[in-house]
Amino acid sequence: MQRLLALLNRIPIGVRAVPFGRDRLYADSLDRWVAATGWRLGWLEGDERALIERVVGPGMIAVDVGANLGCHTLTLARRVGPMGRVHAFEPDPRNFRMLARTVREADVPQVRLHAAACVEHAGDVVLALAAANRGDNRLATAGGAERDTVVVPGVVLDEVLAAEPRIDFVKIDVQGAEVGVLRGLGRTLARSPGIGVLCEVCPTLLRDVGGHGADAFFAPLAAVGLRPHLVARDGRVEPITPEAAWAAADAAGYANLYFAAS
Repeated sequence: MQRLLALLNRIPIGVRAVPFGRDRLYADSLDRWVAATGWRLGWLEGDERALIERVVGPGMIAVDVGANLGCHTLTLARRVGPMGRVHAFEPDPRNFRMLARTVREADVPQVRLHAAACVEHAGDVVLALAAANRGDNRLATAGGAERDTVVVPGVVLDEVLAAEPRIDFVKIDVQGAEVGVLRGLGRTLARSPGIGVLCEVCPTLLRDVGGHGADAFFAPLAAVGLRPHLVARDGRVEPITPEAAWAAADAAGYANLYFAAS
């Protein structure tokens, strides 16, 4: 099936615009057009967008790690408004071009774009590209022989965000590389009381990409008093223990967790 989807994804479709609220997302492959349509209709990642609507407000400073085409970047930009700021990180050069066009045409100068992966130690990294689903690009440790690769800059969030007075909200979706992102965010988490972190966790990918288990994933967040909550479809959150959260993610394949101090 993956081979068939990869072949279909090679069919040129040009650049397609997909309406997204008052804005437009742009896609230049079949899989990204399908994803953008799913985001538009609320079939994909509706719970994450609902959470953002609940917890992000005007004037906040937000971070989108793994921005892809910009679904959450736009949602964050509209929520923080012109007095806020959004830092969006996307390492795939092709996705980044679509993201940059979306942000440019949306006229949201509060968004700062970064064509880079977020890692624990700064330096170039190898990104393994998924032929069938460019939402499933991964750091090359999990790439496999059949994936094309590209070298991209790797940046540490603590360094990039050092000039910001605080960070209010972070969204992370990086296909198993979350531990490196969080370890590079430790100083920012510590100096930002009230921060919330929305993170997709997939135990299988965490093990495959970095050899990490539950302890490595939860430790950077627990160190600054952030506790996990399960995210419901309507964006509401419910406290859950780390053990139960990991078990739920393992059973379902993944889970969206929101980390906050209360």
